Amino acid sequence: FFRLFNYIDGQNSENMKIAMTAPVRMRIIPGEGPNCESNYTMSFYIPESLQSNPPTPNNNQVYIEETPMIRVATKRFPGFPNDLQYSVQAAELYELAVGEGVEVSTAPLYTAGYDGPSIIINRRNEVWLELN
Repeated sequence: FFRLFNYIDGQNSENMKIAMTAPVRMRIIPGEGPNCESNYTMSFYIPESLQSNPPTPNNNQVYIEETPMIRVATKRFPGFPNDLQYSVQAAELYELAVGEGVEVSTAPLYTAGYDGPSIIINRRNEVWLELN
């Protein structure tokens, strides 16, 4: 998180502070076995006014990625979720989608958080599964 935060806090080629956007997205590609680690990629969205020419990150572990449009099934839920809770919500979303005849992928899983840590109640979290 802090690598990305530092980028929007001015550690970029323009020394520009960039407004925080929502949601903060995490793309999770599950490991291929019980002892394999999953791959997590956290993303901030760049404000529309900067999308055509965003400042270059100073940290080589931060990069600008243009994500193609995806269509997703979404499940919204409250609280401060951990990895297990995200997995449970994703499984519930999968069952809901299949029950409605909607074909979704099981990987990657996306999570989206819309609130900063100071928001205690009425928090908005989502899990996303790509539509096939």
